[in-house]
Amino acid sequence: MARLSSILILALLVAAAWLHGPAEAMASPLDASLRQAQSDGRLNVQDAQAIDAAIDQARTQGLPPAPFTAKAEEGLAKRVTGRAIVQALETMRSDYVFARDALSRGGREPSPDDVVMAGDSLRLGLTRQELDQMAAFEPPASPAELATAARTRAALNAVAFPALLSDGILRRGLASGALSAQWAQLFRVVQRTREAGIPDAVVAEAATRILADGGGPAELLQELGLTGRDTRKAPGKPAK
Repeated sequence: MARLSSILILALLVAAAWLHGPAEAMASPLDASLRQAQSDGRLNVQDAQAIDAAIDQARTQGLPPAPFTAKAEEGLAKRVTGRAIVQALETMRSDYVFARDALSRGGREPSPDDVVMAGDSLRLGLTRQELDQMAAFEPPASPAELATAARTRAALNAVAFPALLSDGILRRGLASGALSAQWAQLFRVVQRTREAGIPDAVVAEAATRILADGGGPAELLQELGLTGRDTRKAPGKPAK
């Protein structure tokens, strides 16, 4: 009987660990980092508790905890102050909640990845108004497509692509269902076409036509008489 009880207790402990899932698994490394930062005098107890509380609040709201843990770890590694880390986590939480609500409009059910992509886009150049407007496009797009549109628009904003042209491209892409993940790299095409002296309006017209036909950025480059050789760079950086 004692052996059976021990087995049952062990099974319950394993089940509890399984049910807690990744969130609990990722709490341990962060706890260690928080303790180390306190030991080094870089963080006081109150700030450590505030960081934990901010991550717990995100988890309580049903937001994916991994990005918050990673953000806290990054701040601690860079010796950012506890108050600044908490502020960054609060900004993330606010952005993710807004993104989730926008992507959930009309009964849609965004995945955690969709929420993260759209939420992060709000810190990469996308405005909340732009995300809200895209979520209201008709016919309604899937959360995954909206998240891709959010990332695409954020990167286009980062290279100062005209807003009206971006609107036309993304509206067509969402309406046609052809806005695949590859279109998030459209900003690279824009950088390449600008180097080649091709006006943004010409790129937008070609992109809209390619999307209507269900094509992708590769077809767009071909349509414009270019190749993808010089499109591997970040927004705003010159080609090497």
